[in-house]
Amino acid sequence: MDRSPKWWGRSAWSFLSAVRARAPLVQCITNLVSMDIAANVLLAAGASPAMVHSLREVPDFTPRCDAVYVNVGTLSEDWLPSMRAAASAGRPWVLDPVAAAASGFRMEACLSLLELRPAVVRGNGSEILALADRSAAASSSFKVVPRY
Repeated sequence: MDRSPKWWGRSAWSFLSAVRARAPLVQCITNLVSMDIAANVLLAAGASPAMVHSLREVPDFTPRCDAVYVNVGTLSEDWLPSMRAAASAGRPWVLDPVAAAASGFRMEACLSLLELRPAVVRGNGSEILALADRSAAASSSFKVVPRY
């Protein structure tokens, strides 16, 4: 299938229309800095955001969601169990490994979440490379193929 920039440009409207038609409920476990932005972007796209991060709510709430967004921007040890529980709930989910290499705790948290197989890892180049480098060292099944 052609995945050229032209294809993506032609397909963007149909993707957005599909989101608006479905109005998916998206659980967001995101940092306090970007919570408002994430909610507004999802609303503008036609989704229904829900900022649910309490471990006591995750077992009841996450199964009702269409997708989960996990952002580790202001990572707290208190939120990590909620992130893991939501990611394990069988819903498609996105991992945003903000500043993954900034600390050992952050990297280990991101790697443990990565083991739960997110549908998408949304990060900048340095975040993706840091995760790929650490994941490759831990597992021979993970391969990074550079494109030039």
